[in-house]
Amino acid sequence: MSADDSRPLERVRDELKRLGYLDHGFERFLLQDALKPRRPLRALLGLAFKVAILAGTVLALVLAFVLAAANGNLAQSPFDLLPLFLHLFPPIALTVALGFLALGLVLVGLLRLTHVRRIEGWSLGIALMAGLATLLLAVWKGPDLLAESDLWHVLAVALAVPLVIFAVVRVLYNGLLSLAISLTDAAPRGRLFRRRWLAVAILGSVFLLLLPGVLAVERRLPLRAPPSIPAVTGERVLLVGIDGVLTQELDYLLARGELPTLARLAGLPTSDEPTEEGEGGRLARYSRGDEPPAVFWTSVATGLAGSAHGVSALDSFRPLGVATALARSGPLRDYWGHVEVPLGLAVHRPLLANRRSAFTVWELASRGGHPVLAVQWWSTFPAEPLPGLVVAHGAFPLLGEGVAEAVTPADRRDEVDALREAARVDDADPLAGLPPEASEIERRALAPDRFAREVFRRNLEPRPRMAALYLAAPDLAADGWRWGEVAFADLVRRELRAADDLLAEALPAFATVAVVVDPGRRATGGRLATSSAARVASSTPGESAAEGRALLWRRIGCGSGEPSGKSLPTVPPEAIASGLLRALGLPQSEELPPPPGLCSWSSPPSRLASFGQRRHPEAPSREGREYLESLRSLGYL
Repeated sequence: MSADDSRPLERVRDELKRLGYLDHGFERFLLQDALKPRRPLRALLGLAFKVAILAGTVLALVLAFVLAAANGNLAQSPFDLLPLFLHLFPPIALTVALGFLALGLVLVGLLRLTHVRRIEGWSLGIALMAGLATLLLAVWKGPDLLAESDLWHVLAVALAVPLVIFAVVRVLYNGLLSLAISLTDAAPRGRLFRRRWLAVAILGSVFLLLLPGVLAVERRLPLRAPPSIPAVTGERVLLVGIDGVLTQELDYLLARGELPTLARLAGLPTSDEPTEEGEGGRLARYSRGDEPPAVFWTSVATGLAGSAHGVSALDSFRPLGVATALARSGPLRDYWGHVEVPLGLAVHRPLLANRRSAFTVWELASRGGHPVLAVQWWSTFPAEPLPGLVVAHGAFPLLGEGVAEAVTPADRRDEVDALREAARVDDADPLAGLPPEASEIERRALAPDRFAREVFRRNLEPRPRMAALYLAAPDLAADGWRWGEVAFADLVRRELRAADDLLAEALPAFATVAVVVDPGRRATGGRLATSSAARVASSTPGESAAEGRALLWRRIGCGSGEPSGKSLPTVPPEAIASGLLRALGLPQSEELPPPPGLCSWSSPPSRLASFGQRRHPEAPSREGREYLESLRSLGYL
């Protein structure tokens, strides 16, 4: 380089020293590239590498803390922070590098198209836009990740995020400024970040934009379990969940009189035997979000909304070196599943019952040695040893693989397995007339529900204090169905009739019945989001497909039902568990909502702050893998 060529660089260096840019470590680390004669592309790549190291380190540290707080690692295994950081730094640094390259190309285009007098203004503007995008992502995904975290975790993140955004903006600004200097051979006219009002404005704006997200986080403080749970003599209760049925389909079949038991329980007009004096039920509606089935059905069984019961996903990931698996991953879920798992850097794990921290209604009902019956409900694998019989979710394929933990007590496994073999054959084939490939629906959807109904029917004697049954054939069959809406409507009708017949058989043993009919994954749209029967039946135009039905019936009476869908009352699904607990004679927990106002309930024997938290060790890895394969075979993963 000649002396004439070096004069602009010397002037730029002197100006940067006068402004104080070269007095700080990280600014000197970035801006020294502006003082080297390089080609633009080489300068851009070098700056992208340096910015990725600085910004990637800050973001990876904060995100590791957020993941650890969201999944309980800070309390159970605090040393998970270091391996989490090591897992997160490479993808975040790569993302930052690619983002800086894109921003750098934007700056290069602006410098070539316009005559730039204040290169620092352009650099700051682009950096602020990138910081705003990062903040919006944090506000969007942060509340879901931090839901149910301890209060101090949420406050720590709320205080750290503005500082992190400020640091990211400053790093990007200096990186872009260095690129602009190297392209224009011009020094900035002033030092923007020396002005305190700018720093205060950035931090204040970030805090104000972050505030709604912080307030949206649902925080549930752990409550101490009572030393004992007082109870009075109550009633026998029944809970049935039916997944994958749209409200229009249910209303249509009820109106046609094809479900006489459900119609009778709902207090609707029926030509079947009249309701006895004093008996009565109510049909209600509820709305739900797009949470996974494990989250929704566990809420129904525990009375805790959202993921306050500890179940937040169908599965989890355990990165190498991390002791506590991550059930909450937010936008990183695809990274764990599609990058780290194939590379052997993380293990894909199923959602096991031990992840559930809240007691189900039947677990509370079994205290004192009362027999209960729970068949196929979500988040029950491995099956909890309770008085009576528990058949875990996914038991049909699990028993076929010889997994013993699918049934408790262990001495009932052979008996239940024999019913599984019998359920594999159905003389009245609902798929008659369909191509041979439709037999996969029989194996994956119809046979498991036929098995569950038979297990339930055979174990109604001796009469359990509490019985719960989950049926999911319509939801499972809809996944991948290719044989027309009319054939699918016939399948839904047949499955609902079978459930209706089972209810008629079980009804004499119970005094309180709750039936929850949910649209399941069909509520999210797709080819079978509506069927021909639903379109004909719909008397409520514009009704949301994400709406479900809840039926409550008590032998002492619940009032009269209404045939019109528009007049149906609304009930939170979680309140059903409160009603069942009240009917069982158990206390009212302050964690749970009050029982549905559709029926009258006796006063609770006492009021508790909480029923306590349920903690169990994890199942052996083999059983976890088998359950994971069960979820895949059922079409949930």
